[in-house]
Amino acid sequence: MMIEVASSAAAETSVSRRGWCPGAWRPMPSGDGWVLRIRVPLGRLSREQAEGLAALMRAHGLGVIELTQRAHLQWRGVQPAQHDTLLRGLSELGLLDDNAEQEARRNVLVQPWWRPGDATHSVARSLLDRLRQPGAPTLPPKFGFAVDLGEAPCLRAASADVRIEPLDDERVVVRADGALRGAAVPLAQAADEALALAAWFAETAQSPQAPQRMAAKVAAGGLPPRWQHVPAPESVGVRWGSHPWMRQTHETMAWVGAPLGRLSAAAWARLARLAPLRLTPWRAVLLETHRCAPADEDWITDPADPRLRVAACVGAPGCAQALRPTLPLALSLAPHVPSGGRLHVSGCAKGCAHPRPAPALRASADGWDWIAYGRADAMADAHFRHDHELIKAVRHMIPCSLPI
Repeated sequence: MMIEVASSAAAETSVSRRGWCPGAWRPMPSGDGWVLRIRVPLGRLSREQAEGLAALMRAHGLGVIELTQRAHLQWRGVQPAQHDTLLRGLSELGLLDDNAEQEARRNVLVQPWWRPGDATHSVARSLLDRLRQPGAPTLPPKFGFAVDLGEAPCLRAASADVRIEPLDDERVVVRADGALRGAAVPLAQAADEALALAAWFAETAQSPQAPQRMAAKVAAGGLPPRWQHVPAPESVGVRWGSHPWMRQTHETMAWVGAPLGRLSAAAWARLARLAPLRLTPWRAVLLETHRCAPADEDWITDPADPRLRVAACVGAPGCAQALRPTLPLALSLAPHVPSGGRLHVSGCAKGCAHPRPAPALRASADGWDWIAYGRADAMADAHFRHDHELIKAVRHMIPCSLPI
């Protein structure tokens, strides 16, 4: 087995970081066609909508649907000639905004256990209504909101720039991502306060050199006192590699995990027939009317399934920037990742599948760089020239427990 200690200070792979996220109106070119992302309002699909997506996949030969870290859905390999027909199909299902600008603003993640009329549901609907208005602030493309008003916040590890979290029976905390304190406002004012914070950020993000995400802005200083009054509430710490949400879900809605965030068209069609679906940022869906999900070889229902321990991007050839295939390697390594451990396999230095630190393998021109703990663009600790070398080494290199 050949392990080479890497000498570079950081990833040398040349990657292009796009400044925007794909949508339905504005797909993103990739290695196998376009990536078309579906932003599902409130993260909920009726059975009719879920089955309608399955029908569109069958009609257009789309073999896989992906669950993203922002609780969106996406298709890869969409061809330009299919785009108009897919847009019409999404519109008929109630899953398309009026235009690309409205779609780009409507980037709202919700805690998935909401009930009709509860705090999360009412605030999220109010925020979505305001973001659809022409006067809503023009925000950077990746800017988003998290409405996290359950008993305790559970979306801290998910990407968001403005967070709405519980405080007491009558008030919520609206805070900037990365800030330890926020503004306390009545529930009825939560959406307006979140938009005010977003509008302040938009005014400060006009130049190309200005931070385009809230956490970077907060780290640079200058957050107005208005949003620094009360401490952020305690979180339940839900994250990739740690699944307390599965236990919570057991009492309310069954969960189904998607291996590496991907479900085949046939698996999605079977899932769509079961129940209305709630999307989550953990590459899983919740089944509204089930407390126990049926077993299926194409999805995950066991919290001990080793496929929950790995994250991987689509890799080559699906992504033009990926240097090597990632999905087969990640699945082959999963059984060798110790219980409680986790592994990120990335086709390039962008780390799309898992942007936070973790034990990671990064594709290089002549093999794989090993990062003991870090983001995909971190300095490598070792290098492997052949895939088979990884299986022999990975169980000894991944600790059973690491913070994320």
